[in-house]
Formats: sequence, structure tokens, C-alpha cells
Amino acid sequence: MKCLKNHTVDILITDLKIPEMNGITLIRNLRLSHPNLPILVLTTFDDNELFVQAIKEGANGFLLKDVEYDKLEHAIGAIAAGEYLFEPQVLANNALPTTQPQISIESLTDTEKQILRYAAAGFSNKEIAANMYLASGTVKNYISKILDKMQSRDRTQAVVKAIQLKII
Repeated sequence: MKCLKNHTVDILITDLKIPEMNGITLIRNLRLSHPNLPILVLTTFDDNELFVQAIKEGANGFLLKDVEYDKLEHAIGAIAAGEYLFEPQVLANNALPTTQPQISIESLTDTEKQILRYAAAGFSNKEIAANMYLASGTVKNYISKILDKMQSRDRTQAVVKAIQLKII
């Protein structure tokens, strides 16, 4: 993190197991100091808990280290451009139960989709409100509507579903 004080970077690529701190802590700290920095997790750990934690803390992408070079190159470019990209294998291994009713992408408003993007990037309701020029209570109400529409118990599950459905 020290080098980010003196250098501008387009994207940060990290593993989950790194010296001095773990990747989840690094992502959390970076979101505080560099909220818009695109972060790609490149790891060997296909672990549901770590995957969800990385998304919750604001990772923009999550790939396994055995990814083909072309896919890695594409992912780096896409994430640097502001997209979210998660290895299909990781999403499949961490997929939510398929017995849930289908979610209609059209049922989400543009504002709700934007709020989901901010939530995926790790922004709090207060930060989302400031970025979208809304009251914190309004964002909280939108989050409740999103959870209801996406049949999710929390915002992390809603973000994972939104990524799986390519809403964000």
C-alpha cells in the first residue's frame, strides 16, 4: 500500500495469501484509501467464504491462478475499464441454490442497478448516498427493495446474484 502513495496504478492484482496481511484485509484497507481502484483477486483458493469476503470488501474480479493467459489479459483490461469479472468456475462452485424463483433483470430500475454496482465495489450506504446525491435513508430503502426483488438475505448475496445474472 505504501507504493500507491507515490505511484498511480490502473489496477491492483492481489492474492488472498500475501505477506504481512491477507488479501481480504488488503482489499478492505484499499477501499478506504482508494475507493475507485480496480482490484483483481488472482488466487488458487476456490473457497466460498473467501470469495464472498472478497466481493463484500470490494474486489472487482476473482480468478483462479490456472486461468489461461488470454482470459487473464482480458480480465485485467475489463476490470481496469470498470467492469466486474469473476471466473465462471468460481461462480459455479459458489453458486446460490437453483431452486429459487427466477429473477427478472427488468424488475430492477437503473437506480437500483447503480446502487448494486456501488455495493459490489464495497461502498457503504452513506458512501452510495454521497455519490448518487441521495439521502442515506433513501439508499437504505433502495437496498431493501433490491434484496426483495433479488430474493436475497443480504447485500453480498444480491451482488453475487447480480454478477451471475450479468446485471453488473
